[in-house]
Amino acid sequence: MRKNMIEYAVVCAVGRVRKNNEDNFYCCGHIREDVNSVEDAVFSGRTDANANELFAVFDGMGGEACGEVASYIAANQSMLFTRSKDAYTEYLQELARQINEKICAATEARALVLMGTTAAMLQVCSEDVFILNSGDSRIYKLSQHELRQISHDHTAAAYGGNAITQFLGMPEGYEPSPYAARGKYRQGDMFLLCSDGVTDMLTDEEICRIIDDRMDVDVLARALVNAALDKGGVDNTTALLLRFTK
Repeated sequence: MRKNMIEYAVVCAVGRVRKNNEDNFYCCGHIREDVNSVEDAVFSGRTDANANELFAVFDGMGGEACGEVASYIAANQSMLFTRSKDAYTEYLQELARQINEKICAATEARALVLMGTTAAMLQVCSEDVFILNSGDSRIYKLSQHELRQISHDHTAAAYGGNAITQFLGMPEGYEPSPYAARGKYRQGDMFLLCSDGVTDMLTDEEICRIIDDRMDVDVLARALVNAALDKGGVDNTTALLLRFTK
């Protein structure tokens, strides 16, 4: 029997009107190492679906170059965690707790008021898919030509439109409450993890139209990011795309 595989691709690009990139990611051992670079970070490949692999997108916040610090801490902690852990079925809650703790410590060490990052994380463990998200970075599932958001937006219109009510790096006195869920996948299913640089520019229908294609996932991830940038690209734009195959 042929084993299940995951084809993956990530494109992380600075926005059209931004001078820095506050997005980061973790994808099969890769993160955006140079937080000062405005060059696109691009990775693609294949991995075993039984490898207990992690995929994640982080969108930093905090201003004055703190956003990229927070998202880098999240990406780097993801790498350290997945390299050192004993493999077990569901670890996203523990990883999110560690990231929150690391960012809070860095915020205090820098004598800052606040620094944080959104998170959209997906773990594949054999036939199971675990997700966790905090903030407005999203996770979508495309199955049999139907696109569905499976993450939960933590925003409050009452606090200024799209104000974020949950993130990693929440200080003492605030309770981090990320959304977590568990599901399955079929052969051919695709998952998209993305920052709001994608979803603020493109509707779900536009996203579905772009990625619902049999082209290589690296081509589709690039097409999605380019479409968001072409629509204005007011924010940094990261798309991490997965396809399950044999």
